[in-house]
Amino acid sequence: MDGILKEAGIQDDIPVPLSGEVRSRIETAIEEAIAAGAYLATRQYHVALAGNISVRVTPDLLICTRHGADKEFLTRDDFVLCNSLGQKMGGAGKPTSELNMHRAAYDSRPDIHAVIHSHPPAATAFAATGTPLDELQLPEMLVLLGPVAMVPYATPGSSDLARELTTLLPGRDAFLLQNHGTLTLGRTVRQAALRMDLLEQKARLTLMVKQMGKPFVLPAASREALLDFREPMANWGCEPFPSKPK
Repeated sequence: MDGILKEAGIQDDIPVPLSGEVRSRIETAIEEAIAAGAYLATRQYHVALAGNISVRVTPDLLICTRHGADKEFLTRDDFVLCNSLGQKMGGAGKPTSELNMHRAAYDSRPDIHAVIHSHPPAATAFAATGTPLDELQLPEMLVLLGPVAMVPYATPGSSDLARELTTLLPGRDAFLLQNHGTLTLGRTVRQAALRMDLLEQKARLTLMVKQMGKPFVLPAASREALLDFREPMANWGCEPFPSKPK
């Protein structure tokens, strides 16, 4: 953690005093992000060096994976500390090139503290063809994942993509990035990772269901009743990742 918490001697960094509590939050956030990267790798959601992970540690500070980091084998040196304006505050390397997208989520959603961008195969196929992922209405998917939005294509990392995302953020935690990949949000990194799992499962099941017939259509009242459960269950999956056996 020394690299990311170094307050001087890093070219172009903006020195920032960090309290013991903030340092502890950063340490915890890094540990959870490393666990999320390893977990998503076991699910085969990473492609080479693609994808990125961020965690908000205070209203004004976040950590994110550095540009070009291998998410399967993350170390503490793979994280960069940034402020809410996207300025680097510490750490080695450059912040992920898609930091604008993460910042847009945090700016619009104060309840969100983690953002994951990844490329699970089936969900990315829907994104690559611009096919909405909204026909399958399984109860668990509606409650735990919620509606999935399609974000119109814009150059990855651009302010245009951040603006397109911003208009869709209210009430949604899962997104297809047209011709790009996927994005999930969470109150914790683990919740965001589990939502990535649900998003990919929804894509795979949708493909299977369409081969067999038409997806079951819920009456509007039934759908709304299920969506009403989302808020009372907002903290599901927020526990830390289980420790690996030694």
